[in-house]
Amino acid sequence: EMRLHIYHGLENEKVPKDVTHVIVDISVTVIKKDAFSGCEYLVSFIMGDNVKRIEENAFWDCRALLYIRLSKTLEYIGESAFWCCESLEALFLPSTLKSIEHRAFVSCESLRLMILPIDIKIVGGAVFRDTG
Repeated sequence: EMRLHIYHGLENEKVPKDVTHVIVDISVTVIKKDAFSGCEYLVSFIMGDNVKRIEENAFWDCRALLYIRLSKTLEYIGESAFWCCESLEALFLPSTLKSIEHRAFVSCESLRLMILPIDIKIVGGAVFRDTG
């Protein structure tokens, strides 16, 4: 059963833990800390091109996440942002990305393909530990 959530990035926004698909509202510029943490049924995530930052633990333990469409203007991926997204197989990071923080993709066991910007400035420690 599909359970869709439109993410508005509001201060007290409650994302249902049983959500399967998320579309980010065009007004959102930041995916907040822990926004989708523990959403174990989340399969797909579509991000608009106004999002500049993904904060720490944003997708922590989203084990079913197969597909994420990142913003074309994304600049920052926070610490442990995609920790244990074990179903994620491929990720195309935009050329605007400047920083990937510590442990951002730890335990992404299925991640086999990642396209990184050629001029990325900061890559934290253990970013890809225990990754495919």
